[in-house]
Amino acid sequence: MITNIAPVDSHQPPSASMRALKEDGYAIVRAAVPAELIAAIDRDLDPRYAATPFCEGGFYGERTKRFGRLLIRSPHVGALVMNPAILALAEAALGDWCERIQLNLAQAIELHPGALPQFPHRDQNLLSEQAPPPLARGLGHAQRPPGRME
Repeated sequence: MITNIAPVDSHQPPSASMRALKEDGYAIVRAAVPAELIAAIDRDLDPRYAATPFCEGGFYGERTKRFGRLLIRSPHVGALVMNPAILALAEAALGDWCERIQLNLAQAIELHPGALPQFPHRDQNLLSEQAPPPLARGLGHAQRPPGRME
């Protein structure tokens, strides 16, 4: 498991985030959006979290809840997925491989007490080995392990 996750401040030049993405395969961008935006999304998604059953299986986590379709569940999610700092990273990472970026999944994940943390990983089955690794963004919600899902 990766434990030395180094966050990048959103006010740093994109090169710092891009360097982290290229060297580590992921980048955590702190303060990418105002805390109020995350709080509004959290409020919008609370009823869905309450209605969602726990996942099944070791990969998904039996003390974890997940659901997608976030863009229709909260009017605030659009500002998150269209964040200029994140889009700049996606364009820099994928620019040579595609003409345009298309969002494949906007998923919320809630870890409950006793949930095993999922380490950063690549979903190898989504793309061929010749394509760059997919970029994923997730919303953390409740019981966030320190230094993760921010």
